[in-house]
Amino acid sequence: MFLSTLGTSKTHSSRDKWHSGWWSAKLIMWPALTIIPFLLPSTIIRLYGEIAHFGAGVFLLIQLISVISFITWLNECYQSKKDAERCHVHVMLLATTSYTVCIVGLILMYIWYAPDSSCLLNIFFITWTLFLLQLMTSIALHPKVNAGYLTPALMGLYIVFICWCAIR
Repeated sequence: MFLSTLGTSKTHSSRDKWHSGWWSAKLIMWPALTIIPFLLPSTIIRLYGEIAHFGAGVFLLIQLISVISFITWLNECYQSKKDAERCHVHVMLLATTSYTVCIVGLILMYIWYAPDSSCLLNIFFITWTLFLLQLMTSIALHPKVNAGYLTPALMGLYIVFICWCAIR
């Protein structure tokens, strides 16, 4: 379905109708596509597993771009001249809450997933996440960038979540 609707830019095109409609065909295809993998030989499943690693990386890249785009849009909305004064408290509250959740999440990851020094890989990933959080905050507060606290705080939530998913 992805390949058949790739590049669709108009909501009235025939490819968009396939994307947004055709529910009877999709409901028939769903159980069929759920059962077929159980009937395939194991070599095809292994090949799919190898291809899926690449697809997962592409998915994470698209997800990262989407998250960055949303956070940038949100920050620009809050920093616009029209909303800056009205939203100042909201931005500070959201950024403070985000940083607090990031720090608590990192502490809990150290406690749960790095209880002793033999967990070097987990310690490395958690420490690297902490370093990236500090780096993003430092860059965002640099006078030439002046992005404020909100962008690195929300990106910090995202990278702490990704780190937690990776090591749990």
